[in-house]
Amino acid sequence: MRTIDADIRSLKADRRQINRDIRDKSQQLAARQTLLGDLSTEFGRLLTSWNLPWVTTAVIDRDTYLPVVNGQPFESLQASGGGIATSVSLAYSLTLLAFGLDHADVLIPSFLVIDSPRKAFGNNDSDRQRAAEIYSRFRTLADAYGERLQLIIADNDPPPISSDSFGKVEFDYENPMVPGVGHPGPDHVTRIENQES
Repeated sequence: MRTIDADIRSLKADRRQINRDIRDKSQQLAARQTLLGDLSTEFGRLLTSWNLPWVTTAVIDRDTYLPVVNGQPFESLQASGGGIATSVSLAYSLTLLAFGLDHADVLIPSFLVIDSPRKAFGNNDSDRQRAAEIYSRFRTLADAYGERLQLIIADNDPPPISSDSFGKVEFDYENPMVPGVGHPGPDHVTRIENQES
């Protein structure tokens, strides 16, 4: 009987500890869900601020942590390509970047490389306005976070807005490398298409 009684006391102690663990984890989950809600709000606010005619709703999915725009999941948005995919990816990346800088417990790198953000858009007045709004967001991030972030934007055209926050490096056939980065020479380089897999 003493052994059974000891087992019962031990199980009750385990149950009390498990109940405390459940309560603690539930509180942590609620805090994280609040963070996710804040991230979702920021993403929606940024994407809709670009006045894209096809955006009615924009949130972050609570299960996948990926964007959902107008009820469409990220995968189908990516498959559509063009300006839609570019806008959603760009807004998502910029929102994550700023969110990580604002919340030390959210582990997001403070470095982002963006390749040709305007490539998928056209060149009419509304497209140029959208480009200016996107670059305005880049400037806002640079002004707000300064040296806490590094944002590299590879684009074929100069920024549509002026800013002291932007440094500029131009490449051409005579100057194909980032200044200060030496090229190893043609004898030490192999083209990707010539490499065996």
